[in-house]
Amino acid sequence: MLTSTFIVSLIGLAAASPVKPHIVTNPSYPSRSTSKGFKLVVNVTDPSLDFDPPIQNFELTGIHTGAGLALLGISEKNGRIFYQNGTKEERQNSEATVISDGGTPLTPNGIGLVADKENKNLYGATLNFEAGTAGVQLNQPEDPYTYLLPETFVACNKSIEYYRGKKFVVIEQARITIDKNDKIQRNIPKGCAPIRLVPQCAELESLPKGSYSSHKYALDSKCYEDVSKIQWSKYSP
Repeated sequence: MLTSTFIVSLIGLAAASPVKPHIVTNPSYPSRSTSKGFKLVVNVTDPSLDFDPPIQNFELTGIHTGAGLALLGISEKNGRIFYQNGTKEERQNSEATVISDGGTPLTPNGIGLVADKENKNLYGATLNFEAGTAGVQLNQPEDPYTYLLPETFVACNKSIEYYRGKKFVVIEQARITIDKNDKIQRNIPKGCAPIRLVPQCAELESLPKGSYSSHKYALDSKCYEDVSKIQWSKYSP
């Protein structure tokens, strides 16, 4: 339910605007498939803010920070496999979660959002041994593009105390706000790159006997066969 208030606010603001809406004729979108499992791939939405070397098309993984604890990070390849967990009704109501199985025996590692202690508009992203935050899920299947909510996700180069200050690119979430002049503020922290996390279809393997994880409520999800081959500029906004 993390995005509902903001979506309603933004819709209300758009409805009150005197600006004539832009109408897309003959819209075109990249083709999608359906899979229970998927990787989450980084799409840097502002290439001018990408890192050097670039992180475009990197995959999400976990950065171990203690027993059962991890931050959400990136890897050039061999990223974690995720799945949406919940009923169709929970997905429709923004109450599903996104999970990756990890540990021995396999245990749910849910994507969680944790409020930043210093920045009220920023949330850290974790991949701990837990269910994850409800509402961190893919957008609705009928939407023309598929990506992880709630936006906007950002990639930031931060030092991690567990590794004695060594820097890693970690994933965080910047909350969208509306300022006193009714202007939308994305609140991207300085030095961070705004990204979309795009699902790439992957096999969700059967769980071995004795696993704590369960795929009983793993949802069929829209995903792309190869995100790196999509030329986003060719398609409709």
